Amino acid sequence: NTPVFTLSHTQAIQGVLGSTYNYSHTELGFQKRFWFSAFGNVNVMLRVGKVWSKDPFPLLIIPNANLSYTIQYESYANMNATEFINDQYLSWDLKYNMNGLLLNHIPLIQTLKLREIISLRGLYGSLTDRNDPAFSKGLFVFPAGSYRMGKEPYMEAGVGFQNIFKILSIDYVWRMTYLNHPNIDKSGIRVSMDFTF
Repeated sequence: NTPVFTLSHTQAIQGVLGSTYNYSHTELGFQKRFWFSAFGNVNVMLRVGKVWSKDPFPLLIIPNANLSYTIQYESYANMNATEFINDQYLSWDLKYNMNGLLLNHIPLIQTLKLREIISLRGLYGSLTDRNDPAFSKGLFVFPAGSYRMGKEPYMEAGVGFQNIFKILSIDYVWRMTYLNHPNIDKSGIRVSMDFTF
């Protein structure tokens, strides 16, 4: 599988074509599937991004929080909306499809052709003082329940099964860091329809 690199840059200049702010945001992505023959495969997605300008929080980097019970790729299942606000970040999403490596050796279970999934995703971000309303004038106040990310990344892990009745995927996902934040879900089950054979 050939690696895929993406590079994007968004630029807005205040006063040009109705733009209210000067805005400059760069993002670089990497994606590749690594095959291990009978041992399955690992999907790797890495992203790094930075907002170079001073902007109100809706224009900064707000991680995609999954507030539903469905599996949504490139999102965080146990993160609250606007829980973290950054202007620079590094994220990773690793998904290991074991291709029945364990379940294929269990009598009766093997006839179901289930596929085990292990996932690990996380994000390490930070916020410069120029985009923090506590240090910089003229910015919107952050919503209640928003935080500057500390020295540790936000991380989630998950285990699950694909190919249930040929159409269902079920993941159990738990939150590994920032467990002291109030009103959070520390774990949960996510489901999706996913045709795999």
